[in-house]
Amino acid sequence: MLDPDRNAIQGSACADPQRMLRRARRLRLFDSLGRVYDEFPDTKCENCARCCFESPGIFYIEYLHLLDLLARVSVQRREQLLRSALRELIFSWIDPGRACIFLESSRCTIYERRPLACRLFGLVPSREPDRAEAQARMAARQEARRLRLFGVEVPDAVVQRSLVSCDRVRDRRGRQVVVDGDAIAARLAKLDAALLPQQVIMEEFCFRSLPERLGAAALGDEAVEGMRIQLLRRAQQGEPVSDLLEVVRAQLRLPAARRQKKGRC
Repeated sequence: MLDPDRNAIQGSACADPQRMLRRARRLRLFDSLGRVYDEFPDTKCENCARCCFESPGIFYIEYLHLLDLLARVSVQRREQLLRSALRELIFSWIDPGRACIFLESSRCTIYERRPLACRLFGLVPSREPDRAEAQARMAARQEARRLRLFGVEVPDAVVQRSLVSCDRVRDRRGRQVVVDGDAIAARLAKLDAALLPQQVIMEEFCFRSLPERLGAAALGDEAVEGMRIQLLRRAQQGEPVSDLLEVVRAQLRLPAARRQKKGRC
């Protein structure tokens, strides 16, 4: 039975994460997500972490899956990750050295829960990688020009950082593996459809990263954009930003951890 309030949601940021988490658990959507993940072949790469230069776009079910994880870790770890997410949300366009918030010492700290975008990378080769990378950099230059109108200078190293494909992923026998990324993405979209209206899924798909989803849910898209511009300008002018960052951080709240019954892990 569908949630009667589901059709009233105008966007994923408007949905109540706590209620959606309860629904996802009740419908065992995380189990379904796990089965999709388990179908991926066992692969290896050179562990260069070049593809981990930012937090990837995620489906809404993956967002809830990660919220479930964050609600279970220690308070110290959760605070560390939230602050990393906030810094990526605000400063990604002026930080050439940024990386996914879950990357530590070239190692993914949530490898078993890594989202679909990470699992597909290197398994869906681009037909025209040079053209795709040129388009990605063109989009980055357009955003850099937009930010310049607001007084924010984007380093060229950020614009040039895009990586849209990789040919170094192999199975355990050293063979290249190719999967149908569109078909797999459609299966995750069906899981999202148990939580969100179809229109929202079609408009948003999986283009928002965890930091972006957290910011939108806590502050709203317009507030996030205004805060980002203000903090970027202050940071580039050498002014202190820690006070405003703490104000924003205080509004990033996660759902409470699920209580475990005694005698069960």
